[in-house]
Amino acid sequence: MRMNWFYRTLLSYAPIFFVVLSSVIFVLFTTLNSASKNQYLETNRQILQQLVQYTDANLQLIERNIVSEMLKEEALKAFFSPEPMNAYDTFMLQKKLMEFAAAQPFATSIYLYNLHNGEILAFGKRYTPEDFGDWPFFASAYEEPGLEGWTGPRIYQPSPSDRQETVVSLFKYYPYRADNKGGVVVNIEVDSIVDVLKSLNRNLQGSIVLTGADEQPFQASMASGEDRLLFAQSSYTGWQYYANSVDATGFTMASLLSNIWILSGLVIILIAIVWFTVITHIHYKPIQNILGKIDPYTMRRHEGRKGKTSRNELKLIEGAIDRLLEKTVDYEHLHEERKRLKQQNLFYDLLTGSRKVSEAEWEAQMQESGLPHACDRFAVVVYEVDRYADFLERYSSRDQHLLKYILENTLREIAEQKNLFIWLAWVHPNRLSAVVRLPSEGSVDILQSICGEYRSWISVHLNLTVSAGIGKVVDSIGQIEGSYRIASQHVSYKAVFGPDTIIDEALVSTKSDFEKLKVYQPIVEMAHLFRMNDSQWIEKLDRIMKDMKATLVTQSDLAGFTDNLTRQLQKELQALPQEIQERWSMSYRDTFRDIARTVETVEELHGRLSGVMTQLAVEIEQDRVNRSNHSIALQIKAYIDENYADPNLSLNQVSELFGISPKSVSYLFKEEIGDKFMDYVLRIRFEHARHMLLETDYPIQQIAEQVGYTHVISFHRAFKKTFDMPPGEYRNLYRTAQ
Repeated sequence: MRMNWFYRTLLSYAPIFFVVLSSVIFVLFTTLNSASKNQYLETNRQILQQLVQYTDANLQLIERNIVSEMLKEEALKAFFSPEPMNAYDTFMLQKKLMEFAAAQPFATSIYLYNLHNGEILAFGKRYTPEDFGDWPFFASAYEEPGLEGWTGPRIYQPSPSDRQETVVSLFKYYPYRADNKGGVVVNIEVDSIVDVLKSLNRNLQGSIVLTGADEQPFQASMASGEDRLLFAQSSYTGWQYYANSVDATGFTMASLLSNIWILSGLVIILIAIVWFTVITHIHYKPIQNILGKIDPYTMRRHEGRKGKTSRNELKLIEGAIDRLLEKTVDYEHLHEERKRLKQQNLFYDLLTGSRKVSEAEWEAQMQESGLPHACDRFAVVVYEVDRYADFLERYSSRDQHLLKYILENTLREIAEQKNLFIWLAWVHPNRLSAVVRLPSEGSVDILQSICGEYRSWISVHLNLTVSAGIGKVVDSIGQIEGSYRIASQHVSYKAVFGPDTIIDEALVSTKSDFEKLKVYQPIVEMAHLFRMNDSQWIEKLDRIMKDMKATLVTQSDLAGFTDNLTRQLQKELQALPQEIQERWSMSYRDTFRDIARTVETVEELHGRLSGVMTQLAVEIEQDRVNRSNHSIALQIKAYIDENYADPNLSLNQVSELFGISPKSVSYLFKEEIGDKFMDYVLRIRFEHARHMLLETDYPIQQIAEQVGYTHVISFHRAFKKTFDMPPGEYRNLYRTAQ
């Protein structure tokens, strides 16, 4: 009875079950055919992009490693020194280079060039530029502005006896971005890059084509046709990656089967009903087991449905996921970088007060990131890159990023050497903030020690300096906002303490607070004295700068002071001639604005203001003098023209007449007229004397008296010195010629 009920129930629902199931299969098969193909292509694109990121990450790692070795390795410093290296030192250097090359992810070789002696070290051999096969490439790379980033594929052969290799190269000056003593070239074999890509290319059915920025393949055997289905390009090297084909046979077959199933759907349903009925009667036990699994099937119907409808596609996706998991190790450092950025965002929000977290939330965040969290004391130190405007002009954006990376890693290593954990975040482009976990004792001394070692390392290895502001020590992570605010305030006081300085509470206590109102009246008085050409403005400026240096002044205070001084000077100069006002508007006003924007310390402000204001004062005074000097010079000239016959005409007489010193008369006359005073007097007298000699019959004695000579002998001597003949001979010669 029970079995009859079972058969009746089972057979009554069997046709409906198979009709519904077949319909669902038809619909899902057609939909999944297209969706799976698109998903397959998208998966391959992501895999290709991961290969690009993997290659770029390894190339960046090689570049960072070689820069780090150039900064730290003493053997390299010995090679680039002017003194020659002995055989043992050369052997040890070559050993270190080989160990460095062996540690890299690709087949790598390195050679060095010493500018002092023109020596090249490669593969344990020494070369000169004349017998080194790769010298043409190195010479072009060494020229300014040098080679940026990785090259495309090129032929590398150190000497005729060595085999040719196709490599990509990276060039670096030594020392890094300082006075050049030579260069370092890192070569990576193209075959090793291609082999790595091939070994990772188990997901893509087609081959991968790697080309340079000029779209030339890295290997001649690589195809370059138009069937490039997948494409990705590296933003770091500019190289292009193509996947030439994708195996879509399975999708074509699935589409064909879908059409056949649709056309023969009724036949399949009928056959299924007959088959199900027969099998149910013969093998009811397996069916019973299936019915016993209906409940768990309902709970996981989505997964179960996929397993029944597109089993082959699921295996393909499952295999792809397994292979992606195998590559997780290769991309681990990329995930670490993302995690570090997330941590930096958290620390930035905590430092600036944008986010508040409780102790429990903090503990959960740190445990999630795998970082220590339990600590009783914290302190914030803010490091500011000095002369940041010069830093931006001196280095490219690529070098700025690399130098900031070096600054972060160096500070982290110094803290780790002291068994301290440190969190870092760039809260501003020129400020690196550090949250330091501290022991219960000696906190301030430890912070001073870290800052001192950090500053010393930077001054030795990098062509820049940093100032440090130390905040107060707090008892919980929720209080670091206050410590950060104090540290930021302290580092801003480098305006008074100077760059490359460690500023803490003890140093700040040596200065009094700055009051802006106290310098307003001295600025007004100084600007007025400047306009009146009273040299007391210099003493007034010195006194203001001295007072500011004795107080806690920030860079914004310096900028405000300079802007206020600029406005007062412009107001005072409106009383001067139009030419001076135009010169101020065209040249000096922008100079003062640039000072307000870029100045960092009181001493720098004092020096730059003194220089530009002194220059402006000289030009104002010169304009004032020029306006009066020309008029006086013309009056003196007119007086000489009218009184040349006066025997007493002299420099002293004219100076007494015009009320200025003889030296000033001589200088003004020379500058404005172009002749010396006595030369002009003699020229006027002899012009009149020559005219009377040729046009009149006056005796020479009378002519001498009429041109200002009381003694004819003096006239005779002066005339002969000027015309190379006596006046009588001059009259006879030139009157006869007429």
